Amino acid sequence: MRHFSFTIAAAGLLWALVPCNSVQSAEINVLAAAAVQEPFEAVVHAFEHDTGHKVSVTFGSVGAIQGKMKAGAKGDIVILSTALVAAAEKDGAARAGSRTVVGRAEIGVTVRNDTAAPDISTEDAFKKALLGAKSISYTDPAGGGTAAVFVAGMLDRLGVVNAIEKKSLKVNTGREVVAAVVKGDAEIGIGFTSEFIPVKGIKVVGALPRGIEFVNEYSAYIPAASAAVEPAQALLAYLARPGSRDIFKAAGVGM
Repeated sequence: MRHFSFTIAAAGLLWALVPCNSVQSAEINVLAAAAVQEPFEAVVHAFEHDTGHKVSVTFGSVGAIQGKMKAGAKGDIVILSTALVAAAEKDGAARAGSRTVVGRAEIGVTVRNDTAAPDISTEDAFKKALLGAKSISYTDPAGGGTAAVFVAGMLDRLGVVNAIEKKSLKVNTGREVVAAVVKGDAEIGIGFTSEFIPVKGIKVVGALPRGIEFVNEYSAYIPAASAAVEPAQALLAYLARPGSRDIFKAAGVGM
């Protein structure tokens, strides 16, 4: 299901831009929001090649990452919604001055390539598309994910919750939303477009229409307790490189 050529090609581009450095390798542990997974993986592959450092990444919804941290999970870099990163700075959990904006992801709609794209150009058109769809998939707000919480509230504001409840497929992750659309279990998928773009067999219809649109900014920080500060700083600097930014933009995570 996953389209790996994006990652491989993107990493190859970055490898061509920067010569390998001979350095003492370090292990960098990252906890990151799943909305940035595809471009982040591509940049990490190139970073490992260029620096010799090794990066281990755990992806999940923002709520899941917060849960792991509360349960004792440690990271040398954490990527969450910018508001949560600001809170980590305020309470001293983040190393001062380490906050780095990773990018912004928007919520949109996807369907299979062989399915006609619904009209979502206006709030009313989008509402009609939801009511007319045979099945809809989105993430369950019980998991605490950013997209999940927003979509649940949006459906409530649109007044369609009861009407679409029986045909709604609520799943745990954005990747499961994608899988449901690819398999035909859901006619429409709603989530971050950055999780739709790299996948074969589906197409992004577009972002949510004006008035109900949602764009979320993600930032990274180095926890105050990190034992790999210098390598983590090197990875954050690498993320800010023009070549890395191009990878994120192509994956739907712009600045």
